[in-house]
Amino acid sequence: MTETTNEPDENEYRRETTVTVPRRAVLAATGATTGMAFGMGTVAAHGERERGDCGESDGPDGGAADPTALDPVFGVASQRRNPCSGAASSDCFEEFPRPIRPSHEVEMQIGLPGPLVALAEQGGLSRRTTESINEEVADGRVTPGNLHNPETTVSIRRSGGETESLTVTEIAQVVRATTGFHFNPAGIAVAPGDIVVFSAETPDHAVAAFHERHGRQNRVPDGVGPIASPLIPVGGYWLYRFETPGVYDLYCPPHQVFGMVMRVVVHEGDGEVPSPSIENTGRPPQAENELATILGGLDPNVPSSLEVLQAEVLAPENVVEEGTVTWDAVLKAHRGQ
Repeated sequence: MTETTNEPDENEYRRETTVTVPRRAVLAATGATTGMAFGMGTVAAHGERERGDCGESDGPDGGAADPTALDPVFGVASQRRNPCSGAASSDCFEEFPRPIRPSHEVEMQIGLPGPLVALAEQGGLSRRTTESINEEVADGRVTPGNLHNPETTVSIRRSGGETESLTVTEIAQVVRATTGFHFNPAGIAVAPGDIVVFSAETPDHAVAAFHERHGRQNRVPDGVGPIASPLIPVGGYWLYRFETPGVYDLYCPPHQVFGMVMRVVVHEGDGEVPSPSIENTGRPPQAENELATILGGLDPNVPSSLEVLQAEVLAPENVVEEGTVTWDAVLKAHRGQ
């Protein structure tokens, strides 16, 4: 298939900053246990904010915790403004006190265009039209002639009450621009002792290791505990120090069913690159992506958690060679682009 030359820039559909995701749809996809702890609510992109002093992390009583203490399981989290949030440069690391100064950042993001979420909430596409869109966007390209009724216009009611009209072709382009729930980068290589800051750019995110004590396959090096963060507020952050060499597969508990996983490779810098250590101690990564269940059947072909972790671009050797592997690289590889 060749990409049409007169279509709008897909970035046009990624500029949405606030959309409402139907909570009941997410609960149906993630199950009751997830719903007990995590909700969806409003997906609000966290842009550039005024920077504050992040000299210390917040203690449980609201005071200052020991700034040198990073728990080997729970790391340390802060609700304070994240110096690295939004479009900050790598100089943002300098604003953290030296004992807990990170050298890498991972953002937690949600890429669900507002018009698509609103359309999923109201419905309005026939099964044939939906299927034609799904088939057409599977490889990340849109040719209008391959769609069912490409020029038909659909009126979409937005959360603010206004109405937006999109053709079926434009809806397909919105679906194509959907990047889903993800860590970015999706793969990073770090040295033993390096600290990573996980930045909550959007809501309802947490970080956990695939570990038997979470009821999961064990996908971390031997002797590493059940790494887990709290739910991280938008604009806040979580710090974790990776000490033991090996491969760490991590997931976002509320959004693992939507493919939100990542890989950290801790490597000495010389010698053999470590291989994943996988023990069947519990549930494996989700094999199917559930995005279509909350998008009215529309499927942007975002990889499942298992597909992400099996992707060649996230092979430990490639992660070490590249240093970082972006979510966009994972998405393009999955779609065959």
